[in-house]
Amino acid sequence: MKKQIIALAVGSLLVTSSFAGPRNRAHRHESNHAAKEESIGVGSGAAIGALAGGPIGLIVGAAFGGWLGDRMHTEKTARHAAESRATELNAQATTLATSLAASERMVATKDAALTTERIAHREDLQEALSVEVFFRTEESGLGTATEERLARLAALIEPMEGAVIRLDGHTDARGTQAFNTTLSSERADAVRAALIKGGLPAERVIITASGETDSVAAEKDVDGMALERRVQMSVVDGDDASRVAREVTP
Repeated sequence: MKKQIIALAVGSLLVTSSFAGPRNRAHRHESNHAAKEESIGVGSGAAIGALAGGPIGLIVGAAFGGWLGDRMHTEKTARHAAESRATELNAQATTLATSLAASERMVATKDAALTTERIAHREDLQEALSVEVFFRTEESGLGTATEERLARLAALIEPMEGAVIRLDGHTDARGTQAFNTTLSSERADAVRAALIKGGLPAERVIITASGETDSVAAEKDVDGMALERRVQMSVVDGDDASRVAREVTP
């Protein structure tokens, strides 16, 4: 019983000494966490060691308590460092996410602007190349001047990647439906041949034959019928060209 009382007294003195020093030396740093934690460990270990094994237990317990206190300080320091690093990484992740969102909005804005510009360019191109070639009654041949004009037009279109020319043949209402369908096809073929001769690849020219389908001029309206004997030229892109080709395939 005496040994236990002595051990507790010594342990208490060791613990007390860990706090008494800083009060007597106020000019030193008061927050030396490592020394404090180690002193607590020494005092506790000494008390436990003394209870377990007398004076020898006191020494061993003190040593164990010092090691335990140092380990507590190390783990606490590592935990604080890990928490600080986690906070830093979270801040970086937030910054990156904000930057990424801004970049995505910028890309979407530019894509929308490019799409708008592409549509406007296509509309301008379609308007510029919306050409009509007119024919005499029941004829499908082209004059020399018309062929030369179509050749120049083909040279302008050829460098435009993806631009496909659609030729739609028409007739006035006179004649049978079968005759007019054939005649409108021949007229479209004549224009196509002139464009190919001018350098436009054959696969970029498609034709349709509407015959008298769109004819609205009265039989006595000579001028109106003259405007219906034509091949209408328009520009389409590759997807539209494929769709048209499917529609006109028998």
